[in-house]
Amino acid sequence: MIETSPIARAETIVDEALARYAGNIALACSFGGPSGMVLLDMIAKRDASVPVYFLDTGLLFDETYALVDRVRERYGIEPIAVRPELTVDGQNARYGEALWARNSDACCALRKVEPQQRFLANYDAWITGIRRDQSASRTNVGILSRDDTTGLAKIAPLADWTSNDIWSYVLAHDVPYNPLNDRGYPSLGCTHCTRAIAPGEDPRAGRWSGTDKLECGLHASFSALGANGTS
Repeated sequence: MIETSPIARAETIVDEALARYAGNIALACSFGGPSGMVLLDMIAKRDASVPVYFLDTGLLFDETYALVDRVRERYGIEPIAVRPELTVDGQNARYGEALWARNSDACCALRKVEPQQRFLANYDAWITGIRRDQSASRTNVGILSRDDTTGLAKIAPLADWTSNDIWSYVLAHDVPYNPLNDRGYPSLGCTHCTRAIAPGEDPRAGRWSGTDKLECGLHASFSALGANGTS
């Protein structure tokens, strides 16, 4: 068997996904971690018409919004800001101040999960930068899976990549990335629920720190798909 490089494998997965779901697939990019930026670079070079969206919770870091602007200029694409139905002020008025501190699951459901489900209702598949080495909760991530609640296909071309693979690609291709990644933030979400990590900590230890929460709910319920895209 001929061994292929991580880049070649990922590019093949991307090519097959774009062909199979042409016109009905979107890339989820948080503009926080470098994995999404690698996929954005791969996809924009192939088909700049593929929608790239991010979940604009209204609570993102300034550096995250600045990276969206850099990508717009660099690749000539218009990232789509997918927003909750309620503004932060509106959420505070309805559910009380700082819901994220009292019930982070409810906050994530309102500001991330529901907006993404609403947006992806127009598509058959989405591409994500989730990787197996990011945390213990992601060690079984499949390259192909299906959302058990919506039936949507989910493609993770970088599932078997390591952090070194990601950064090698970023540096080799001069891919723009969030400067907070160099300041102790390997994983970025909302400002109130993200902190810098200490040396040796899990890359996602800075997310919902001090709680047992591991995920926001976007990757909660998926089942494996076969090589031909069927479950």
